[in-house]
Amino acid sequence: MRIRTRRIAAAVGVAVLAVSTAAQAASSHKVNMLGKGSQSGVALKSTYTGKPFGTCKMSGKLVIPDTQQTWKCKGGSFKVVGHGTTGAANDAKGTWKITKGSGTGKYKGISGSGTFSGKLSTGTFRYKGKARY
Repeated sequence: MRIRTRRIAAAVGVAVLAVSTAAQAASSHKVNMLGKGSQSGVALKSTYTGKPFGTCKMSGKLVIPDTQQTWKCKGGSFKVVGHGTTGAANDAKGTWKITKGSGTGKYKGISGSGTFSGKLSTGTFRYKGKARY
């Protein structure tokens, strides 16, 4: 009888652990970030503000048509790959995707993607899409 009680207690413990892990699962967030930055050669830097990350510092590298970016925000960081698709002489737009496995801190396990658009002359870009963390 004692062995059976231990088995039941172990099963209940596993069930409680599974429920608490599911409660901590990632949730989806709408991304709407506006940034103002600069470019020097292939080096990029910008400060982005908005939802859901708050204020983030971005540093990166431009190798046309792609960018490799690191976003450092309160609570962690993650990497983004941007791909420019089209745009007039002063306009730029394209797609972005968060690099799998790049998140740290509260962004560990982050994923997401979306679009960006902006003006090259002012260094102002808006990122829209979805992120899950």
